Amino acid sequence: MKKTITKVLILPLLVLSLSGCFLKSVHPLFTAEEAILLEGLDGTFENGDQRWTFASDNNPKMLAELIRKYPDEDISFDPGEEDSLKMNAYLILFEETDEPNITPVLFLGKVGKLNGQYYLNLKLFDVDLGMSASPVITHRFNINTFSRIDVQDSKLVMEHLESSWIKDQILNNRVRIKHEVVQADYDDSTEILITASTPELQQFVEKYGDEEDAYQDPLTLKRVPDAVQ
Repeated sequence: MKKTITKVLILPLLVLSLSGCFLKSVHPLFTAEEAILLEGLDGTFENGDQRWTFASDNNPKMLAELIRKYPDEDISFDPGEEDSLKMNAYLILFEETDEPNITPVLFLGKVGKLNGQYYLNLKLFDVDLGMSASPVITHRFNINTFSRIDVQDSKLVMEHLESSWIKDQILNNRVRIKHEVVQADYDDSTEILITASTPELQQFVEKYGDEEDAYQDPLTLKRVPDAVQ
C-alpha cells in the first residue's frame, strides 16, 4: 500500500552532535519554492562517528528504506498515497555510529545555491508539539542551521556555519543582521539567535559566504556504496 509521511515524533535532546556550536536561525535560508534537488545527494554517507542518509522524491526506494530504518511507532501514514515528500526537499536520517544507544534523528533538508555554492538548510522534521505530557517537547524551539556542502561521486563535504564567528562579528559591530542575544540562566554566557528574514539571510551569505573563518572545519563523509540507490 502506498503511503505519505504525515508525522514524526522527535526527541530533541538526543541531537547531541547538532547542539550549541552551529549558527541558529528562526527563518530558513531557502523557501520551499527556491529549494532544489541536488544530483548525487540521495544516498548514505558516513565517517567513523556519523552516518547521514539523504532521500528525496528522486529516489523513492531510498525514501522507503530510510522510513523503515526509523522506529515504526514514531511514524504514521495516510494510506492510499505514494511515498512522497511532495516538495524539493530531503528527508535526512542522522545517526551517531559511535554512540549506538542514541536514537536516530530525522531532519528535513532544503538545498539552494548562493555565490555558485550549494547550501543545506536543516530543521528537525515535524516535531509533534501536541505531546502535552512531554514538557521537553513543548519547550523546545525548532530552529534552522546552515551548511555549505559539496557532493561528489565518493564523498560529501559539509561545512557548518559557526555560531562563535557570527557572535564575535555581531558583538564587535563588524556585521549587521537582525538577531537576539540570549542570556543563559546558569552562567554569564550568551548565545546569538538570528531573526533575519530569508531574503536577508541570503544577502548575508552572499556577502560573507566566502569568509573561511565563518565555517567549522569540513566534515568529510564517504559514500556507502551498497546503500539503496
